Amino acid sequence: MIVNMYVDHLMSTPPASAEEVWSATRQHPKLFRDAAGRIGLTPQEYREFQTALLDGKAAYVKLPRRVDAMSGDRRGSVYAVRNAVMQQTVMGWRVALADGNVVYVPQVCGNISLLKHAAVAHVKTRPHYVAAAKHVPYTPAIYHQPETPVTMVPPPEQVPPVQAPATTAQAVPAAASHGSPFLFFIPAAIGGIIAGLQPHSTPTAPPPCSAGSNAQNACSK
Repeated sequence: MIVNMYVDHLMSTPPASAEEVWSATRQHPKLFRDAAGRIGLTPQEYREFQTALLDGKAAYVKLPRRVDAMSGDRRGSVYAVRNAVMQQTVMGWRVALADGNVVYVPQVCGNISLLKHAAVAHVKTRPHYVAAAKHVPYTPAIYHQPETPVTMVPPPEQVPPVQAPATTAQAVPAAASHGSPFLFFIPAAIGGIIAGLQPHSTPTAPPPCSAGSNAQNACSK
């Protein structure tokens, strides 16, 4: 399932600056605190993120295609998409935290996201070796989860049903004027044949809203 973050946005209006993102965190504190907790930010990391937004330490960049977690809001229910992979090139803000974690904010939706850092592993001390340290790629458990594609574009508009040609509807009064009752059944018969030719398929049930909206802006409670 593709999760539609354009629909499940934290900010209904795309922010024009990092200061506007900071302002949104002040106007909707519970929403953003819940989102921060969902993606794995500690309270201290979240406060550091807010301060960086206000102090001009957020860089406007092209976001990476994959993040460890991205927050979403579906009708007041905050959730997080794990191992999220963006289907489009997205611009937004990057805030590097002191512990190496990085917070990204897509401009189109304002949904705060988290990319984990690289860890440093220390080699145990042995009697005849000098203690050393080496960089080891950080591989959190999230990497073992399947990727979740996310989109940030408006859902497709509902296509209106096809109207029958006007000439078909006009056939009934024309038949009445000529006094031929049999012609009254022609439009109905044509409609029955067309309906019989149309394929019938069972619609796929939308995902639960706790997992976000799909690309058609649908979910079920």
